[in-house]
Amino acid sequence: GFVMSMYALLRSSKKSLTEEQIEESLAGNLCRCTGYRTIIDAFRVFAKTDNALYINTSSRTSGSDFVCPSSGKPCSCTEKAVIFTETSTGNLCYGNIYKPVSYNDVDGSLYSEKEFIFPPELMLRKVIPLSLSGFGGIKWFRPIGLQQVLDLKSRYPDAKLVVGNSEVGIETKFKNAQYQALISVTHVSELNALSVKDDGLEIGASVRLSILQKFLKNVVAERDACETSACRALIEQLKWFAGNQIKNVASVGGNICTASPISDLNPLWMAAGAQFQIISCKGTVRTTAARGFFKGYRKVDMKCNEILLSIFLPWTRDFEYVKEFKQAHRRDDDIALVNAGMRIFLEESEGKWAVSDASLVYGGIAPVPFAATNTECFLIGRNWDQELLQGALLSLQQDISISEDAPGGM
Repeated sequence: GFVMSMYALLRSSKKSLTEEQIEESLAGNLCRCTGYRTIIDAFRVFAKTDNALYINTSSRTSGSDFVCPSSGKPCSCTEKAVIFTETSTGNLCYGNIYKPVSYNDVDGSLYSEKEFIFPPELMLRKVIPLSLSGFGGIKWFRPIGLQQVLDLKSRYPDAKLVVGNSEVGIETKFKNAQYQALISVTHVSELNALSVKDDGLEIGASVRLSILQKFLKNVVAERDACETSACRALIEQLKWFAGNQIKNVASVGGNICTASPISDLNPLWMAAGAQFQIISCKGTVRTTAARGFFKGYRKVDMKCNEILLSIFLPWTRDFEYVKEFKQAHRRDDDIALVNAGMRIFLEESEGKWAVSDASLVYGGIAPVPFAATNTECFLIGRNWDQELLQGALLSLQQDISISEDAPGGM
């Protein structure tokens, strides 16, 4: 898994890698033996880094032997050099003395000719609708257009829509859930659309989380910072959402409609004022606020003849800030104990900054994402200062009531 993740990163990267990219690409791979440091050090040869951070040149023994950073024992590896001799054919050959490869000596841009990472004949194959039947009468469909999805949903109202199968697979294997019809919407272009509009972003329900993450990073780089506070909060939350293996297949709409009480993204959609576009089998489109979409434990405001079409994320205004929060047992690859999406809009009045609007939404403390409405009302109209913070914390204690024996991430 480590090697394949690094291989994929090297093949897809057009620039020299950074250590952050390497560590992020390895996320999702677990190792119970090494503590990860030796693995990361091995892959560092592909990154442009400062060797001085990893090699203590002052660490020498009384005999002036260098202390090797790999073994911790005295050695003289840094004093060895490569001896090159030119042959009659003009090629360089190596002598018997070798210099260890420096972390900065490997230049990935030299490898410009790369074989296809995906078979070209499969790339050229025309995508067509598929219909398969399985054991026990289970039916699996792969439509390629939105109208085909709506027609199938009309014929099979209880059908489950899937993209990465990261949730349905768990339900069927460990929770004995039974679905007689599955509709894969991975190839429906209308559900994979991403567009930048004057007032915000429109995100198709089938967009993969890794694609969303890259899209948001591009938007942040191109737009004014005041507009993209919600985008930056989503990027940061996606960083800790799961490993790349999950984000490459899991979809935005799947995470929303699963309606998990510990979803890392749903509190942010609610706090940021996102709106969900829902379409019926007859083609009727309606819009609902994310804040009112979650009705109960894994229950949402959608009928059996409706599907989630897209998500609209509005731009933030000047002095409007959106922030994410997640607390888990460990930082990487773990479900949240509690998470949150928070938004504050400040306006200046009489030389002081006051809260004009606020939204505080928490996950993991109730069957649905919980909006702390009393604390929101407490904040609005008050000056933004340390006294307000202390008052808000006291208000939250009254707003959120959790029994002492309640499990985290309930």
